[in-house]
Amino acid sequence: MANSISFDDINLSAYDLVVTTSEANIFEQIVSFVQLKDRGYSSGIKRRPKPVSIGISVTGTTRANLDSNLDNIKRILSTETDSKLILDILSTRYYMARLESFNGQYRAATLFTGSIEFICVDPIGYSTTPTESNHPLTGSDPKTVIETTTGTGYVNPVYVLTAGAVLGAITVKLENVTTDEELQWTGTLTTADYLTIDVANWLVSKNGTASMSGVTGQFPRLKPGANSIKVSNMAVTGVMDITYENTYL
Repeated sequence: MANSISFDDINLSAYDLVVTTSEANIFEQIVSFVQLKDRGYSSGIKRRPKPVSIGISVTGTTRANLDSNLDNIKRILSTETDSKLILDILSTRYYMARLESFNGQYRAATLFTGSIEFICVDPIGYSTTPTESNHPLTGSDPKTVIETTTGTGYVNPVYVLTAGAVLGAITVKLENVTTDEELQWTGTLTTADYLTIDVANWLVSKNGTASMSGVTGQFPRLKPGANSIKVSNMAVTGVMDITYENTYL
């Protein structure tokens, strides 16, 4: 891309779209509270959808070429679902966005200027490069490892716990000691069996098949910075893989 945007994995610089201004770092929260006579109590926060406003110019070699570029841009932007939005000036992260409006005017026979308004119901930005960590569960049981995220928001990772021996009927415990969130799974495992714990979708699978009947507790997220992750009852020959995208407020 060249000072343009990518939407739905399509590079709009191919249609001579250039970004002139952008607002992608707006972040707002709704603070819920109860106000009494002498003091107030907060009951938590909710994050507002993120509006992303982009000023644009679109050019063409002829008026017909300019109109063709505009037609293609509008066709690409008019998705019925959220799609990845990446700005050149912030190329290491993406937002899940949907078009709200496209407007502007002709400034010359081969020049159109205007703005594109997106809404991101999920206001979080995600790294375009996934992080993959491998942690051998050797030396002790339970085993505690450190996983450090580099973003500014909480992360919903995918954990894969692979048994290195016949474990039989057990209760596997996965805890983020830093956030005090622990998940327990009860079942049987043998050598090379693996549990996939998908935090974003609240799903535990064994060898690729959903296995939720023995699940209790909380799905452990990762907070910004260092996280102490403790795994219990996987013996000392297992392996834990963690995959996630760093997030940004």
